[in-house]
This record gives sequence, structure tokens and C-alpha cells, in this order.
Amino acid sequence: MRRFTVSLSVVVVLFIGFVAVSGRPTVFAQDATPTSDLEANKALADRFHEEIFDQGNMAIADEILTPDFVWRAPPDASDDRLIVGPEGVKQTATDLRAFIPDFVLTDDDVIAEGDRVVIRWTLRGTAQGESGPVPVTFTGIDIFRIADGKLAELWQITDDLGLEAQLSATAATGTPAATPKP
Repeated sequence: MRRFTVSLSVVVVLFIGFVAVSGRPTVFAQDATPTSDLEANKALADRFHEEIFDQGNMAIADEILTPDFVWRAPPDASDDRLIVGPEGVKQTATDLRAFIPDFVLTDDDVIAEGDRVVIRWTLRGTAQGESGPVPVTFTGIDIFRIADGKLAELWQITDDLGLEAQLSATAATGTPAATPKP
């Protein structure tokens, strides 16, 4: 009888443990990125916007980008439309700063997970259009991939149609289009 009681006790304990656990979602161990690494990744992506584009410090590109950095804008761009390497980024930043010399780039949201950083941004400034200065608001989302402490890839989606509408409204009427409010 004692043997039956011990066996029954073990079964009851196991059953109670199973019932207690079965109501909870199963948790699997995963490769977690330490918070300090996520913050470092965010800071790295922020430097891309702040130092290269806002401040015009092109030398930073060599420091924070891998030599084979690839910028896909749009993400499904053909190979001939990719911006490659630090030199390609420097040229793009120089062109943007010439086209909208007074721009202010604001990071609206920054999210980091694993080796990725996502930034939703808004750019405001005065574009130097064919028919004169045009106030514009331009938005986009950047997804960066970090490898070995450097930016390795960027996938970018931008509101090109919104920018074109602002620029073409000015060309058609000769007056600046209303700048959309965020």
C-alpha cells in the first residue's frame, strides 16, 4: 500500500506541474542581443543620419560603413541603382545637401532588434527646384544591418511621390505647394 501511495503522490505532483505549466506559453531559449549592443547599434545608425547627412562630415562614412556597404533605395532596386561603399554614400549625402541645403532630418522612431536598426524619419527643408526654392517635407524608413560594429546594408523606403507632388505643384503654379504637416 505504501508503494502505491508514493507512486500516486509522484503522479499527482507531475500532473499538477503539467497543469500549471500548460496554461502558460512555451518559452524557448533564443539568441538575445544584449541591450548594450542594441544601444550601440542605434547609436551607429544615428551617426549615419546625424554626422554624414546633418553635419556633412563625410569622413565618418569610412569609419562607420563596411567597405562593401550597400544602400538599396528602393529595396528592390536593380544593381545599377544601388549605392555602394562609403564613396557612394558620400556622393549621395553631398547631392542631397546641395539640393536641400537647409534640411533638418528628424528621427521619429528608432527600433533595434538583433543586428537590425529601423529608423522612421522626416526631412524638412527648402529644395532648390528648377523654378526656385520649394519648401518640402520628405519621409522615409531606413532598415540598417550591422556587421562587426559597422553598417553593412541599408534598405530604404521613401515617399518619392509626395516629394514629386510638392516639387511639381510649384513648377505648375509658380508658387510653393503647401508643406504637409506631420
